[in-house]
Amino acid sequence: MNIGIAAENRPEEKRVILIPNELKEIASSHSVFVEKGAGIGIGIKDSEYKNIGVEISDAKKVYSCKLVVRLKEPREEELKLMRPGSAVMSMLHLPGCPEMRKLLEKYRITGIAMDEIRDQFGRRKIEALYETGYIAMEKGFELWGGDPSKCVVKIMGYGNLAFGAIQCAARKFAKLTVLNKKDFKEMQRHIPDTDILVNAINWPFEKRGKEFFVTKDMIRLFKKGAVILDLVSNPPGHSPIETMHPTHLNDISYEVDGIIHTSCWGWPGLDPTGISKRYSMQVAPIVKEIADSGLNNPPKYIKNATFIP
Repeated sequence: MNIGIAAENRPEEKRVILIPNELKEIASSHSVFVEKGAGIGIGIKDSEYKNIGVEISDAKKVYSCKLVVRLKEPREEELKLMRPGSAVMSMLHLPGCPEMRKLLEKYRITGIAMDEIRDQFGRRKIEALYETGYIAMEKGFELWGGDPSKCVVKIMGYGNLAFGAIQCAARKFAKLTVLNKKDFKEMQRHIPDTDILVNAINWPFEKRGKEFFVTKDMIRLFKKGAVILDLVSNPPGHSPIETMHPTHLNDISYEVDGIIHTSCWGWPGLDPTGISKRYSMQVAPIVKEIADSGLNNPPKYIKNATFIP
């Protein structure tokens, strides 16, 4: 199979989805085309890819492959370069991004959603949830700007995302409280003494944009300079915090009434080298299975994460 490894092109995005170590086995039995400069953000030269037997190519050649692999979701101008019937494998976030589903239908491209690939126990096979929480919490302390040991941190949720944030805050000796469902209904009581409020809730799609635990009116209850940190980075209007919208690596925060808001669409991008290595180890064996079996006959766990227009 012809496999294209695309370069990430969002501002300040330095990650690459597959590094030479893991790509080597795939390249030994399939034709692999890596976009020029794909690994430069984490110090991987094109020559390192060439040394394992892949071809360094331009975007047009990469996107003409039967399977295109990248980290972030593709843009329309990239899907236009693909051939109908080919497939793109990336973090597609289709349940919360109906416009991406429409684009895949428009260009007749199969979408393999990395974020939906799960093992037999329902756990994501490609993820950096703990790391996301930890990295984002560190950025929250940076935006707050004070001594972490004097910071009052309240974290909404207690899953893998929250656990990373909890460990980061605990290691910095912050005054930490974990809020549960009962607390979410009493946020007026929890907000006034909070320096950093973290949202790590796995918020049901049917409630997104309809129910808010922190409303516009509640923002005035925060102290000026407080930080609201959203780890989930939902599409606009989907956060349980009414004033929150996604931010990006090159524009990571904004203020509403003196309260700092941050919800980076790509938190792991703050540790490009470490996360690239982690994702590469997780992604490579799955890409090889797809390439070996063909797009028409993938393993069931991959088929369950596949959108066919």
